[in-house]
Amino acid sequence: MRIIDFDKKSSINAVSLYLTEDEASQLKNELESLLKNPESNDHFHVYDGKNPGREISCSIITENKLKNISGYNRLEQQVLTDK
Repeated sequence: MRIIDFDKKSSINAVSLYLTEDEASQLKNELESLLKNPESNDHFHVYDGKNPGREISCSIITENKLKNISGYNRLEQQVLTDK
């Protein structure tokens, strides 16, 4: 699991999420969709309907994707290669 705080441009180790039922349902449905083809380069966003500045962005990372991280930005590459 990798978690990036894009505001601070750094990796973080823990996060707490407080979601509405609709947001939790959307997160669940989108994750189920990604899991149907984890090697795809798809990702999704869940936005706070009342505060568009709040969002969760999710993608599935696999060993194959870690072998070719050139499609990720510099911060993502740094976080994805940190042990």
